[in-house]
Formats: sequence, structure tokens, C-alpha cells
Amino acid sequence: MKRDREKLIRYFQEMKSLEESTRDYYIKIARDPILKDQEIKNAFETISKEEQKHANIVAKIIILIKNNI
Repeated sequence: MKRDREKLIRYFQEMKSLEESTRDYYIKIARDPILKDQEIKNAFETISKEEQKHANIVAKIIILIKNNI
């Protein structure tokens, strides 16, 4: 049981890391001075915020696993 719990935690930590990495990439694009179109910049900023929401959800899942399994 403990091994399964640790495996789940690692899996969700990796998922959270991927969400954060993707968020950072979108922020980088939104802030790139080469990109001049503000509408596109805004779209990438919005997408980066969605990725942060996903990372927050995964963080909550990790806490649930730690506290309940």
C-alpha cells in the first residue's frame, strides 16, 4: 500500500511539474519582445493562467493522496 501511495505521489508530482513547465513556456512566449501582436500575447497569458490552475488542482490531488492513502 505504501509503495502504491509513493508511486501515485511521484506520478502526480511529475504531472504538476509538466503543468508548471508548460505554464512557464507560455509566459515566456507572452513576454517575448519579438512578438508584437498584443492579442496573441494576451492569449498566451490566458493559457499560462489555465496551466497554473491545472498545477493547483494536481497539488490538491497530491495532498489528498498523502492524507488519505
